[in-house]
Amino acid sequence: MPEVERLAEVDAELTRLRPGVYVPVSPGAVEARARRELVLARVVAAWSSLDSDVWFSHETAALLHGMWTYRLADRVHLTQLYPPQVRREDDSWDHRFLMSRHWTRLPERDRDEAGGVPVTSLERTAVDCARTLSFESALVVMDCALRHGADRSLVRRIIDESRGKRGVVQARRVLDIADTGAESPGETLTRYGLIEAGLPRPTTQIPVLTSLGPRWVDLGWPAARVGIEFDGEVKYTELADGDPDEVRRRERARQRAIEEEGWRIVRSGWPDIDHPHAFHVRVWRALAGRGKLVLSSDAGAAARRA
Repeated sequence: MPEVERLAEVDAELTRLRPGVYVPVSPGAVEARARRELVLARVVAAWSSLDSDVWFSHETAALLHGMWTYRLADRVHLTQLYPPQVRREDDSWDHRFLMSRHWTRLPERDRDEAGGVPVTSLERTAVDCARTLSFESALVVMDCALRHGADRSLVRRIIDESRGKRGVVQARRVLDIADTGAESPGETLTRYGLIEAGLPRPTTQIPVLTSLGPRWVDLGWPAARVGIEFDGEVKYTELADGDPDEVRRRERARQRAIEEEGWRIVRSGWPDIDHPHAFHVRVWRALAGRGKLVLSSDAGAAARRA
């Protein structure tokens, strides 16, 4: 896999994956990216040693499908059709090198391939994650799966077929809140935080006709003309093409054009996800000032406590 092979070129420390298999991990790497690369390397190590029919599943499949993850665990998940006949030394290997095996019925419909290795399908992966991860992490995967083309009706059918299993109630709610309009994990988590704070459910990717032409607001409430713009680090690094100042200049011009059309924009970022209270109060006040939407008493109480 190219993502993992690239690691061989990094001048870095080595991490042992299994006997005789090591991977370099750069001490200066961004933590989330380093963890993704480590899990991908563990996938390669596991795949090279397995001798039975298995499919990478859960968060591991999400990663291999190229989907977003949030607070990714450094564990490889495998699904097989029958209870594993694990020898003592194999069991020790699984524990030592952070591999979890799941056994369950896996119809052909739920099988796929990514990067040359077998994985669970987009829909099955989304459901497995929705049942087993934290709500926030599950919603990030579900939003991305639907954005990548997962069939919502099939996702719902797989949830129905999982009746009686752990996490099905959560999976149903994850699917109900999921939205194909989220363009990043930060937008997903911002939207969920607003809903949990008692604010009206926002619309995603709202078109606004401006003097600069059509522009889109990440999420917000068109009736009140209040919008939320999420500023993720990637906007000013990987997508900046070496010129983050130019990206900031374009963002300021874009926001001015949208505000000239009567919109009020509230900006958010990762610190607001980790510590959301002040951000939620700003949003509540922006909405209350427009007098267009009925806000819950919980949201109002939050603003009054500020």
